[in-house]
Amino acid sequence: MSQISTDEGTTFEHLWSTLEPDSTYFDLPPSNHTGSNEVSNRTEVTMDVFQMRSMNDSVMSQFNLLNNSMDQSIGSRAASTSPYSSEHTSNVPTHSPYSQPSSTFDAMSPAPVIPSNTDYPGPHHFEVTFQQSSTAKSATWTYSPLLKKLYCQIAKTCPIQIKVSTPPPPGTIIRAMPVYKKAEHVTEVVKRCPNHELGRDFNDGQSAPASHLIRVEGNNLSQYVDDPVTGRQSVMVPYEPPQVGTEFTTILYNFMCNSSCVGGMNRRPILIIITLETRDGQVLGRRSFEGRICACPGRDRKADEDHYREQQALNESAAKNGNANKRTFKQSPQGIPALGTGIKKRRHGEEEMYYVPVRGRENFEILMKIKESLELVELVPQQLVDSYRQQQQQLLQRQISEH
Repeated sequence: MSQISTDEGTTFEHLWSTLEPDSTYFDLPPSNHTGSNEVSNRTEVTMDVFQMRSMNDSVMSQFNLLNNSMDQSIGSRAASTSPYSSEHTSNVPTHSPYSQPSSTFDAMSPAPVIPSNTDYPGPHHFEVTFQQSSTAKSATWTYSPLLKKLYCQIAKTCPIQIKVSTPPPPGTIIRAMPVYKKAEHVTEVVKRCPNHELGRDFNDGQSAPASHLIRVEGNNLSQYVDDPVTGRQSVMVPYEPPQVGTEFTTILYNFMCNSSCVGGMNRRPILIIITLETRDGQVLGRRSFEGRICACPGRDRKADEDHYREQQALNESAAKNGNANKRTFKQSPQGIPALGTGIKKRRHGEEEMYYVPVRGRENFEILMKIKESLELVELVPQQLVDSYRQQQQQLLQRQISEH
């Protein structure tokens, strides 16, 4: 170390002696003083310029020696004291907000808070279908294509068919998740009622968690998932290709609580979302349908379909009457109401039916009497009708004369 210091001093002295000083001074004239109290304003600029003499090889070699020795000295001192050296950097912890135990990003779930129920066939044309079923009262399950709704008894086997056009990637899974259909309930997690969850029926000897609504039957590879953030419950099974001679992969599902159970679904409609996903949670396809777990699936399906058809007929009738009333109103002169002109007259033998929704039992009975009277009038001969009207007119005149 002492030898390096001696060489540095000798070389520096030699280089300094080769410099020719050339100093230039700039003096700005002082400003005029207007008063004794004002502070003088003076600026002085000094510039020192050094010029190198003729540089020979010996001088350049000494200059390079000085440069190299200074680089080594500065580098050794910086490595021992700098906090940015490789040794210090490896020991300094990174303060990323994503790696902190208290960070919310560590607990982020890949699943959305509100799952989508929009049908998405995806690149593999993912489909969910059901076998043809009847509406017999003895049926344990039935599916309505008209309503896209599944009716099933509690804990009964319900086969669902899965179909894809091309094989998905290895490790693909099929997930089934229940969600509430209406917007005011969609944020709540669908679970079994306390009675079925804590009871021994359907729970003894089962590997599935007692709170899960949907179970898979006959598949030991099924996994039951409780999302750590959203709390959503679902069941997953590995995707299996169809067997030889078939187009579908069949999965047997069980639904472990009635839709009417208090403390559970409590008559709130639910949707069953079936998704085709990769092992890292990427959705390759999605299908959804409404589900109802009830005691008599066939009866409930028939009642819902009949109500749906009646509602459709009412909507069509209202649309027709609305258009007729609009046309009549436009064709009427200003100031003259067209009362009754838009009503369709009943023709003899007409069989077209109309429905009027009525609120209240008393109003319904009044309208029924009017309906029966109108139908009976058509059965009475015209002579009797005229005679009845004459009698009513005579009674009215007699009452007026008495008063």
